Amino acid sequence: MSCRRSQVLDEYRYDPILSALGSNLSNPEIRECIKEVQKIAGYELNSSTQEAFQYINDFITNPQPDFITEWRENESQEKWYHRFTNGFLGDVQNTIACVHYHYDNLAKIEKAVIEKIEPYNYKSILGDSLLAFGNTLKWDFEYQAFVLAFRRCLDYLARAICCYYKNDFHSFRTLDKYLLKQKPQEIALALNPILSKYYSLFEFVLSEGDRKSIRDKITHYEYVSVGTINLNKNGFMLAGGGENLGFNEQTNDKGLISVLLEKTDNLDRCISEIIITFVNVIRNA
Repeated sequence: MSCRRSQVLDEYRYDPILSALGSNLSNPEIRECIKEVQKIAGYELNSSTQEAFQYINDFITNPQPDFITEWRENESQEKWYHRFTNGFLGDVQNTIACVHYHYDNLAKIEKAVIEKIEPYNYKSILGDSLLAFGNTLKWDFEYQAFVLAFRRCLDYLARAICCYYKNDFHSFRTLDKYLLKQKPQEIALALNPILSKYYSLFEFVLSEGDRKSIRDKITHYEYVSVGTINLNKNGFMLAGGGENLGFNEQTNDKGLISVLLEKTDNLDRCISEIIITFVNVIRNA
């Protein structure tokens, strides 16, 4: 991570290079061994996405808030310290990284497909006709994983916030209603306008009434593909699929990666706005 780490951040975002003990840490072969493993198995968020997590980490540690101190000094309450801290710095931070990871893989697949077919003369051969075909299974797998991680990240965020009230409530979809029942009301008054803004942007993972989200379709009802490959004289495109590419006003002029990048950016902004606002309300209470 490029931002400064603290003791609490290290506790929940484990980095063996920083947390290794004894003389082994200074052994260059041990350090290189760890680095090689991290190159393969690790994943680092970009610095801008990390900022909100550093913000709440600083809030928890510098100085430690009274409610955290009370939890840690009371054996029956200490679990809330761990759930609260790990909720933000572990569950939410790791899962937003998961969303970014799957987005990266989706972008790599699209780039590789376009690069591989570009040398072929299919545009001239097809002329005014269209060739549509499937078997996008690897692409589907990454898309489905992206959607499911997106919703998990939001629900983990809801649970982390509700740990402040010493409650395991975990539904992002109804978080606004839950917060209105809690005291202090200042948190609901500050967060609910933000939630309202993002609820409309996150309909693809939040069902409402009879409308089933893409997330619920994947989880409970049907296999959702990334789309059907279309080739014509204008080149390559994905059509249909979970994002209904090319068949609605929002996606008519956009490719899959453009659509998902917008959603990923919205998730980053949502997490950042909620965490920073939440912390500021508590600080000023």
